[in-house]
Amino acid sequence: MSRPDTPAHDGGNPVEQQATAWFVRLRADDTSERDRQAWQRWLHADPLHQAAYGRIEALWSSLGEFATAPELAVRVPRPRPRAAAHRVPRRRRWLGAAAAALVLACAGGMAFVLLPPRAVESSYRTAIGERRSLQLEDGTRVDLDADTRVQVRYDPRGRLVRLDGGRAFFRVARDSERPFVVQTAAGSVRALGTQFEVSQLGQAADVTLYEGSVELRGGNDATRPATRLGVLVPGQRARMAAQRLQVTDAAVAAGSAPGWLSGRLVFNDTPLPEAVAEFGRYSFKPVLLADPGLASYRVSGVFRGEDVDGFIQALGEVYGIPEHHTANGSHVLGKAR
Repeated sequence: MSRPDTPAHDGGNPVEQQATAWFVRLRADDTSERDRQAWQRWLHADPLHQAAYGRIEALWSSLGEFATAPELAVRVPRPRPRAAAHRVPRRRRWLGAAAAALVLACAGGMAFVLLPPRAVESSYRTAIGERRSLQLEDGTRVDLDADTRVQVRYDPRGRLVRLDGGRAFFRVARDSERPFVVQTAAGSVRALGTQFEVSQLGQAADVTLYEGSVELRGGNDATRPATRLGVLVPGQRARMAAQRLQVTDAAVAAGSAPGWLSGRLVFNDTPLPEAVAEFGRYSFKPVLLADPGLASYRVSGVFRGEDVDGFIQALGEVYGIPEHHTANGSHVLGKAR
């Protein structure tokens, strides 16, 4: 069985209707293992299926004590009487009525007073040296680098992720009705179905596009119109700062992913202060620049995130930068003037 019989409602969303039919089918008295296996195949066939099923579960949970109330069923036209030989068990009849009511609510054809649209909000963070992978309710995958903080808000109008610090890689599930926006202190990144990385760098933000297309906007308030700064194509990196955009080639291959997902830090003519900040995500013993003149140095190379000693050794070999340690173990580069 590819999918259960779905009540037909003009103008309804077919994916929402299928999700509701599966939700009800799995709670019927005669559900079989074959049904559950078919549901699993349907669920994993498309991220939209997972997102729709998640919304149905959330909708049902939000009913609370009203979930078994007979008032739910009366919102659905009563079916025509059937012959006794085809009579459906009472529990199945009630579930079918509730399913139709849920489908109508999701399709917008008949709204429940008890079920106003709800926003879903969550917060996630990683510690120094920790990386974390998340799957959001719409199927979007988010990888958080070390020392990263994000806040997620999903509602019927849109999907918003606020990056408060650190760095994240997004694989966005397509949803043409709800734009996906990543908000930073320097501006926002708007996407539909795409893969990109965003790094928060103080009051600036770096965006690297791996697949698809994103639109960059200045300003830090997603609820008000913002200045459109530009659109990226795969292989480009942009820095947003002070309502301005600087675009460069990122030299990333289609289908690839950031090196930090596997613990590698890749620098390509990177200013030394930024490279030092990268290692700060992975080490509890910070690297400090004692000489302001070191800010003009640039770094290229591939390092392990946890190998700060190897990084400092390479700086000494290439640039002759001296190092000493403070009483608490911090690495100090250069001599203070």
